[in-house]
Amino acid sequence: MTRESTPQRADPIEALESLHEESYTGENRCWPCTVLNLGFLGLVVLLLRARKRSSLSLLVAVVGVAAVYLRGYLVPYTPEFAPRLVAASPVPDEWVHGGPSHGEPSQEAVAHEERESLADDVGMGGETVLRELSAAGVIEVEGERLFLAAAIDTAWHERMDELADQSLEALSRTLQESLERVDHTEPYVEDDTEWVVVGSEHGQLLARPVVVAELAAYDVLGETLEDERLRVAGAEAFRMFLDSCPVCGSELVESSSVSCCGGHLGPRQNPDETLVCPTCEQRLYTFEGGESDN
Repeated sequence: MTRESTPQRADPIEALESLHEESYTGENRCWPCTVLNLGFLGLVVLLLRARKRSSLSLLVAVVGVAAVYLRGYLVPYTPEFAPRLVAASPVPDEWVHGGPSHGEPSQEAVAHEERESLADDVGMGGETVLRELSAAGVIEVEGERLFLAAAIDTAWHERMDELADQSLEALSRTLQESLERVDHTEPYVEDDTEWVVVGSEHGQLLARPVVVAELAAYDVLGETLEDERLRVAGAEAFRMFLDSCPVCGSELVESSSVSCCGGHLGPRQNPDETLVCPTCEQRLYTFEGGESDN
């Protein structure tokens, strides 16, 4: 005689968490868009109440507020149309963009510029780098998708784990010892965010997760490539394959280089998509946007 399994009840907390959209809430919330969506919700509720639909208006209000709280917006596709709408409007950009973007230090305490990568001054195009990595067997192509070769990917993650266990001071020393092009490094901490200052004359800030990811990739590529410039440029490209933060292990979320209220140069230009660690509040990779077809 078999015993029927009791159907499991859905956890309401898990159901709510599944609706949560980190890219447009919390530190990433765009308040002008939030106000706009709540204003639209208010108009709908008032119209329903004017038609003597009190119960329905209450339900719409509760569901609408919950949606804005959990997802950042209520009107579908707000993150898609809002940037172009604001970019085409005469509203000054600074009215809707007040805070720094992901991973940027505050202007008060930092006299250094932020740099995106160790490869900022290498001068190798992205297509060239990917082509060379593919020819060396580092990257594999399947249709329109790119993958790291399995052995390379395993070695890279193992090396990242080793570097992530180092203190910021030790990581800074390891970076200088590993790259001849780096003449000076020093640790820097601001508001619990960790950076490595790279360069002696005009020191630039490089986020700790970026240092861990790129230095690990640089070390691994040393087993395959002899070209120093290609190793450095290739290390930057490796970051597009990250799915979790190499320092804290948090799952990366897709975001944008601007808030969902615009901030790019024109209504036909797409904002850059980014991979962001929501815990470290650091940008791990930027996929360049380009021109819109519309």
